[in-house]
Amino acid sequence: MKVYITRKIQSKAIKHLRDKGFTVSVYKEDKPIPRNILMKNIKNVDALIPLLTDKIDKEVIDNMNKCKIIACYSVGYENIDVDYAKHKNIMVTNTPDVLTDSTADLAMTLALTCSRRLFESRKLIDDGKFKHWKPDLLLGYEIKDKIFGIIGAGRIGEATAKRAYAFGAKIIYHSRSVNKKMEKDLKAKKTSLNKLLKIS
Repeated sequence: MKVYITRKIQSKAIKHLRDKGFTVSVYKEDKPIPRNILMKNIKNVDALIPLLTDKIDKEVIDNMNKCKIIACYSVGYENIDVDYAKHKNIMVTNTPDVLTDSTADLAMTLALTCSRRLFESRKLIDDGKFKHWKPDLLLGYEIKDKIFGIIGAGRIGEATAKRAYAFGAKIIYHSRSVNKKMEKDLKAKKTSLNKLLKIS
């Protein structure tokens, strides 16, 4: 089975496919594949692994004579003409929950970076201006007992709220719908966007 990947990805992922017996070809540049190269390289593939930056429309789908699956290397799949792929009996898959924890970790990293003034501290050191410790030097603040606002209470919002709650924050959120699990487990309170921006 021939697999084509439209961008350089982690070598262990490619190795995993090859270990399973797939013949894997990869566009080796670390940038979006030009359309003419994509069209040339996918004619006889059984599987296509595109990235979110690749537009997989009717023309691209018609250019694949044997393709059975388009496996999106992303959560989103708005770059794929899913209806036309189905019409051609090509399965389309995505990775719906793969980035939830990573994104929530990053959100907490940014919150801690701001609350503890890490960028300012790093700049002080890099500029050679740190001489000695002082009691009021770059004082930050704790997340504990602060009001932590979450905009959007889906998977990522909820995962971020869990992390903030573990730090002792009080959680408020704005979302189109109520997240009963967050309200029960994290004592989160739903509020308006304006109020969230004002008090968190």
